[in-house]
Amino acid sequence: MEGLSNNETTSKGSSDRWYALRCKSNMEFIVNDQLKAKFIPNYLPVYAVRPVNPRSHTLKPYFPGYLFVNDEPEKLYAEKVFLMRGVIGLVHFDGIPAPISNNLIEAVRRQTQQLNLEQKQARSGFVAGDAVLVEDSIIGQLEGIFEKCVNGKERVTVLLKMMQGSMMRLELPAEKVRRKPVKNG
Repeated sequence: MEGLSNNETTSKGSSDRWYALRCKSNMEFIVNDQLKAKFIPNYLPVYAVRPVNPRSHTLKPYFPGYLFVNDEPEKLYAEKVFLMRGVIGLVHFDGIPAPISNNLIEAVRRQTQQLNLEQKQARSGFVAGDAVLVEDSIIGQLEGIFEKCVNGKERVTVLLKMMQGSMMRLELPAEKVRRKPVKNG
């Protein structure tokens, strides 16, 4: 998921409005790279997936066939964006490009960040705050609280309950952590 931030140019756009750029099917990442090469501010919202085929992409566009550009249409024409491989054109109504506010782009960013966080937590089977047991041949069995996944499913961070109520953060393999049984009664 470290690659999620790579889908947005770092330079601030010259416009306070964004525009949706339509592209051909499965060409979003190619168009995104071409825009970056021309230093055109853009944003491709993506979310992480776990494909069946390990060679498949682990990121999918949140809006397949679209990405967002933060430049005036006249500048996009001057940069010959519409002649780039995979680009279809701006989303428009009655021939006028439809502007998108910064607030809507920020809402999309928050939504994709939340989706990626939820998917990362769902892969481990734990949610932050879950009561867990850590079983290890060296330290034995200790109670703890699940904090987060570190790298997908392999490693997790747990807050271990130590003597006298203190907590210690420990990063360990996920297979050493299991859900604490709930006592009935």
